[in-house]
Amino acid sequence: MTAWPPPGDDPRAQFATSGVAPLGPVLDADGLAMARAAMDELLPSGTTGPYATIVHDGWRRSPALAALVPTVAQAAARAIGAPALVLFHEHLLWKPPGGEDMAWHQDYSYLPLDRPDGCTLWIALDDCGPANGCIYYAYGTHRVGELRAAWGLWADDDPRAALPPIEVAGPGVAAPTPAGSAVAHDTLVLHRSPGNRTDRPRRAWALSLVAPSARWAPRHAPHPRSAVAPRTDGQALEDDLLAVAVG
Repeated sequence: MTAWPPPGDDPRAQFATSGVAPLGPVLDADGLAMARAAMDELLPSGTTGPYATIVHDGWRRSPALAALVPTVAQAAARAIGAPALVLFHEHLLWKPPGGEDMAWHQDYSYLPLDRPDGCTLWIALDDCGPANGCIYYAYGTHRVGELRAAWGLWADDDPRAALPPIEVAGPGVAAPTPAGSAVAHDTLVLHRSPGNRTDRPRRAWALSLVAPSARWAPRHAPHPRSAVAPRTDGQALEDDLLAVAVG
C-alpha cells in the first residue's frame, strides 16, 4: 500500500478496488484561473480554523464556480461509472503555511444523508504534494463500511459513536496532484492531509457529489446546510442543486 497511483487499468477499476482514482486534468488553464479568481473573491467570507480557511457552497455566490461544476462533475461521474450525480455541497480550502494536520476520516461521517453513494471530487488549485499537504489514502478501506466519526460527534447517543473506531497502520499513500487535476474518492475511504510545511498557501476545491436517490438524514451528521435550514429524515434533495447526467 505504498504506490501512487493505485493499481488498476482505468479510474473506474481504481475507484472500485482502492476507493480512489486520479482523474488527471479536469480544469484547463482558463478554468483554473476562474476557480482561483473565485477563491480570491470569496475567501474573506470563509471560516478559519486550525487546519484551513473554508468557504462553503461558493457556487451559489460565484457564477464562475457554478459554470465549472458541470464539467468537473461529469468527469467524476464517468470515472466512477455513475449515470448521474448531484452536487450536494462544495467547499474551497485555503491551507496556510504551518496549519494543523487533518486526521484520518471518512467524508460520509459528515454528510447528513441516508447513504454513502457518490464520491468526493478533490481538485488541486495549486500543485499539491507531501510538503504542502496533499491527501494521503488508506487503499481499500471503503470496503470496511462506516466507522466512528473522527470528530464532531453530537453526544453519547450519536449513532456514529457506536461504530468501530478508525484504525490505520502506517502513514497511507500520498496522492500528489498537479494544479487543475483531480482525484475522486469514495465517501467511505479513509484519508488524511498533513499540515502545509511550505511558505505558501495551498488551495483546493472539494465537491461532494451524491446519487440523486440520496435522501436527507439530519441525525446522521451535523452539516452547515441543515444547520441553516432544518431538514427532515427522508426529505428529497432540493430541486435547485446542480445535477449532471452522463449521456
